[in-house]
Amino acid sequence: MKSFFLSFVGGIILLHSLTFLFIADSSFADESAEAFLSKGLAYSEKGDHQQAIVSYKRAIEIDPDLEGVWLNLGISYFKLQSFDLAVATFQQILEHTPDDSSALIFLGLSLQGQGQYEKSIPYFEKAGKLDADFHQLAFFNVGQAHFHLGNNEQALEKLNQAIQVAPSDELADGARVLLKILADKKPKKPWSLAFHTGFEYDDNITVDEIDQTTELDDFSYIFEFSGAYKFLQTPKFKMEAGYDFYQSLHDDLSAFDIQSHIFSLNGSYEFKKLDLGLFSIYNRTTLGAADFLEIYSTSPSVGFSVTDYWYATVSYSYKNTNFFNLSNRDAQNHGFGMSNFLFFLDGKVMVLLGYQFENEITTGAEFEYLGHYLNANVKFPIPLLNLRTKVSLGYKFFFKDYKNITASIGKKRDDFRHTAELQIFQPIYKNLHVKLNYQYIHSISNLASSDYQENVVNFLLGIAF
Repeated sequence: MKSFFLSFVGGIILLHSLTFLFIADSSFADESAEAFLSKGLAYSEKGDHQQAIVSYKRAIEIDPDLEGVWLNLGISYFKLQSFDLAVATFQQILEHTPDDSSALIFLGLSLQGQGQYEKSIPYFEKAGKLDADFHQLAFFNVGQAHFHLGNNEQALEKLNQAIQVAPSDELADGARVLLKILADKKPKKPWSLAFHTGFEYDDNITVDEIDQTTELDDFSYIFEFSGAYKFLQTPKFKMEAGYDFYQSLHDDLSAFDIQSHIFSLNGSYEFKKLDLGLFSIYNRTTLGAADFLEIYSTSPSVGFSVTDYWYATVSYSYKNTNFFNLSNRDAQNHGFGMSNFLFFLDGKVMVLLGYQFENEITTGAEFEYLGHYLNANVKFPIPLLNLRTKVSLGYKFFFKDYKNITASIGKKRDDFRHTAELQIFQPIYKNLHVKLNYQYIHSISNLASSDYQENVVNFLLGIAF
């Protein structure tokens, strides 16, 4: 709908601007600025804006003060969605003629094309005050800007004003569509809650953090709770606090019961075409009802769209791990990574490809390593009997290159790990769902306690609000 309105608006303003143009007749030589302007207008009329730009630029080289040439150059940039060039062109016009209402309107539209809705508003407002022909257009675009910014009251006011100017034209119809969307919009709740409970079977109970492998199997009961609250939310800036609780209770091996409390703070800010993020957590974990470890972690990131179907993030992470009874394993970890999200079939299928490099520095020198992590995942729906089933398939690989000799084996340690994962998510009724997870781990190491295979299956019933 937006592209339709921009096309419609562009047509109106192009006709408006043409009334000010001097069209050359056959008495002009081909080399004249007016002749190139005429050619550019002819190309624009046919929709060939690339050729129109070439002609307008040639006209400017001959006569940079030729009336209308800069405006039509900017319009062609706008039509090609070259919004950066369009903005620069219209700004240059307004430096010399600050009351050019057509340039003001198109500058506002070009800024909206860049997603800079707030910045576009004063240009529309000024154009509407200067030129009665642009009253409705200005009201509509100011309303549309507030609509995208989430300023619903201001959007309602301006869109209704656009309708009042000319109730039966197409802009009024467009304003009514936006008003209906606003009326149907339910305000997003700032909080979320989820509960899960179920059971898990593990054929080889392990504790990776301390390289402990039991080669024993056991069932455990799982309880999970998570909650989050957005205490600050604007169109560009969001801050969210969260809490996650996890508890496993084993049938036989109660010494491996795990309880964790994770407190998180997640912030994001939209800056031009970049998404700036900062994610911080504090994690406190018990093992067998005794204090085990605590982790402080923070990770700034930058996200950006590579194409319409490819989104990427680049991040740095810092993690500080403190063990309550194993101080030689206390560690600081610096990581650098990139994740790529690829979307197919109108966003129904998502593929994740990621890489992370880590440098772990520990109190005990034998535990220090350089790590390389690869991650691949695909999520897709299964269109079977309209059950809304979702499936996730994943593969992870890491290689840890230890820096120093491990005393128990008398040489440097090398760890490789392959992990394959399957998750099936099945909605049942409204907020109720079930999750089935399977994980296969093949850990290869010259340290015996880290050389093992493991299969883990869990089934969870959940409810989310």
